[in-house]
Amino acid sequence: MSRLTTHREAWLIALLCLIMLVKGVLWSLAFPLWQGPDEDDHYAVIQFIAETGRLPDEGDEWLPDEVTLSRELADVGRLPYAPEQRQAFSRTPVGPGEPAFGELPPETRYTTELQGVGKLMHATPLYYVVAAGVYRLFDGGDLLYRAQVQRLLAVLIGTPVVIVAYLIAGQLFPQNGAMRLTIPTLVAFHPQMSEIIAVVSVDGLLILCYSLLIYLCLLIFRQGFNWRYGVATGVVFAVGMLTKPTLSGIVPLIAALVAYDWWRSRGRRWPIFWSAALMGGIILLPLGWWMLRSRRLNDDWLYFNPVLKGHRIIQNPFYDYGVGQHFLDYYQSVWGGIFTTWWAHFGWLDTALPAWVYTLLRLLTVLAMAGLVLLAVRHWRQMRGPAAWEAWRTGRGVPPLLVWLFLAAVMLLPVVLLQFYDLTFWWEYGNGRGLQGRYWLGTVVPMLAFFAAGLLAWLPPRWHPAGHTLLRLGIILLNIVSLLGYIMPRYYL
Repeated sequence: MSRLTTHREAWLIALLCLIMLVKGVLWSLAFPLWQGPDEDDHYAVIQFIAETGRLPDEGDEWLPDEVTLSRELADVGRLPYAPEQRQAFSRTPVGPGEPAFGELPPETRYTTELQGVGKLMHATPLYYVVAAGVYRLFDGGDLLYRAQVQRLLAVLIGTPVVIVAYLIAGQLFPQNGAMRLTIPTLVAFHPQMSEIIAVVSVDGLLILCYSLLIYLCLLIFRQGFNWRYGVATGVVFAVGMLTKPTLSGIVPLIAALVAYDWWRSRGRRWPIFWSAALMGGIILLPLGWWMLRSRRLNDDWLYFNPVLKGHRIIQNPFYDYGVGQHFLDYYQSVWGGIFTTWWAHFGWLDTALPAWVYTLLRLLTVLAMAGLVLLAVRHWRQMRGPAAWEAWRTGRGVPPLLVWLFLAAVMLLPVVLLQFYDLTFWWEYGNGRGLQGRYWLGTVVPMLAFFAAGLLAWLPPRWHPAGHTLLRLGIILLNIVSLLGYIMPRYYL
C-alpha cells in the first residue's frame, strides 16, 4: 500500500470508530435497565468490588440489595413479548418508570439482606476489577447513572475491534482496499455485536481479545514466531482467559501454529522454543492463580458450574442422550437458533426480527459458502507451494491455503468443543448447556471476511465496487432497522 492509501484508510477507520461509539451510545440508551444478557449479574460484581474494595470470596454469593430490588422494578425475565406490553422505562401500567430506580435507598448499594443470587460472583474477575475502578470515579449518582457509565465503558472497550478487523483484513487482502474497509464496516454494524457491547457485559473485551489473537496468529504465519509475538500472545490470552474462559477454544490452534512454525523453521528452532516458553510463563502465572482460586470457590478449575451452585434447577432430566442423536440435534440447533442469535436476536433472546430476515441471511450464507469453494477452485494453484507464501509475505498475494484452513478451524473448533462439553453435561446432569450466538462472536471478524469474500466471488470483477457498496449499505440498514423497527417498539413505542 502507498503512504497516501494508508493515510486515507486510517482516517476512514477512525471515522468508523467514531460512528461505532455514537451508535453504541444510542443502543445503550435504547435498552432498559438489565435487559442485556446477564447484565444485572455482571453489574453486581462490579458494584460489589467497588463498594467493598475486594474480590468476592466464599459466602459472597448474593447480589447487592439495590440490584435485587431493581430486578423486580425492571421486570427482568417476567414479561414475554407482546405489542401491548412495555418494560419499566415507559409510562404505562406495566413497570413503575424511571423515577423508581432513583428512589432506591443508598444503603442497598452494599447490603445483601434480600439474598438475591448473584450467579457471576465467582466468575473470572479481570473485567470487573477494571470496571470497578471506573465505578469509583463516577459513584455519586443513582443506579441508572452508574449503570449507564458502565454501559459506556463497555462501548469504549468494544469499539477497538473495528481497528483489529481492519488489521486482519489487511493481512487477508493486502491488495484489496475495498475489502479492507468492507470487513470493518460489517463488524461495526453487525446487529448482535451492537447489542452486546452496548450493555454491561464482559463479552466486548472477550471478543476484542479473541480478534487480537487471530490477528497475531496471522502475523506468526506470515513472519514467524518470535519472542515479541510470544509476549503479545501471552498477554492477550491471559487477559482474555481472566475475562471469560470461553477463549480456551483457540488454545489447540495456537499450540498447533507454534508447533508448525517450529517444524518449518529448521534454522531457528531454539529461539521459537524459548519464545514459546516465555509465552507459556506469561499465561500460566495469572491463569494458575485463577485456577487455584476457581477450584476453591467453584469446585472447577476454570469456571463455576450453575447446577452445582444451585443457580440452575434442572427439571425432568434424562441421561440417555446418545452421541449420534446429540450430534444431529446439536448441529441442527447451530443452523437454527444459534444462527439467528449470532446475527440479531436481542435482549434475553426475546426480541427477534421477522422470520424472512433469517431465511435471507441463511440463503446468503449458503451462497457465501459455495462462493468460497468457487474461489478455492479458481486460485488453487496460486495458494499452494513456496511461491504462495512468498507472494503473501511481500504483499503481492492472498494468504496460502493453509492460512485459510486455519481460519476456518478457528471459527468451527469452539462449536465442536462445546458439543462435547454439552453432551457430557447431558450425561452428568440430564440436560445440556447449549450455545448462544454471542458466545460465537469471538470469531466474528474471520466469519464476516469469509461471508463477504464468498458472496463477492459470484460477481465479475467490474461489479465488485457495487457489491462492496451493497454489503456496507445492507449491514447498516439491518442495524438501523433492528434498533428502530424492533428494539425500540419492544420497549417503548
